[in-house]
Amino acid sequence: MQGDLNKEMKRLSGLKQNKHKSDAFLENEARINIWKRQINITDKFVNKVDKEFAKKLFDDYVENYSFDNFSDLNTLADLVFEEVLKDGLQRQIQKITSDESNNFFPEKTIKSLQEVETRVLDLKQKLGINKEESQDDLTRLQKLEKKFKKHYLLNRNEYSMVCPSCNKMTLLRRRTKDFDVLIYPFFSGRFYYNRRGMELVKSGVWTKEQYAWVFFTSVDYVNWCIEHEAEIPDLEELEGESFEEFISKNPHLKKPKIPKNIKNETETK
Repeated sequence: MQGDLNKEMKRLSGLKQNKHKSDAFLENEARINIWKRQINITDKFVNKVDKEFAKKLFDDYVENYSFDNFSDLNTLADLVFEEVLKDGLQRQIQKITSDESNNFFPEKTIKSLQEVETRVLDLKQKLGINKEESQDDLTRLQKLEKKFKKHYLLNRNEYSMVCPSCNKMTLLRRRTKDFDVLIYPFFSGRFYYNRRGMELVKSGVWTKEQYAWVFFTSVDYVNWCIEHEAEIPDLEELEGESFEEFISKNPHLKKPKIPKNIKNETETK
């Protein structure tokens, strides 16, 4: 299993949209992909329409809900099977009842539909994805906290930053799927900070006033960044090899080396 997991993580890390994703994110995605292959939801159906519908349902559930183990994903496969069956029964009933020349009442089919609907509700409740589930507030809160903690670990620093002007959390962007992720060089972690520009200031190529003008900030903020440079990016829990690994995957956070021609031109002037 570990060998398959490593192979899948390596495959995912080579995709454009995962270029700057954390190892935790890749490991979670890799594990889900392996489980999905083992289940192979389309094998449960013969009809092409049912296969496509089942795959879409299954992928949508995996995308929108958190599943922590293989057992939950197996239960999800059972839920999808029942939902596809439910859809087929509904189409049968609709076809019969819409035919005005047909006096047949599909009582048996309706009963089967009711039984399937009951199983669907039970499976949704078991997985914790049923809006009507009868849980007390504390249980629901604990589940939400668990999902939020997992989501935060996999997507930290992706949604917001502390505004350097008002010191309030500011929404940057929402996560998107299948889009290329571009490095935005004016942030380091949660700080509005450009390492190249700051290196030019420290080397005397730029003045603090020039940096402040270029990056729409203030000289006071430039002074604060220089004074607290050791805290940028703020990754207190990462030390040693873990920190070096993080920086190596985010080259825009490394201490930059100013090209000789820039320094020489400045000295000549």
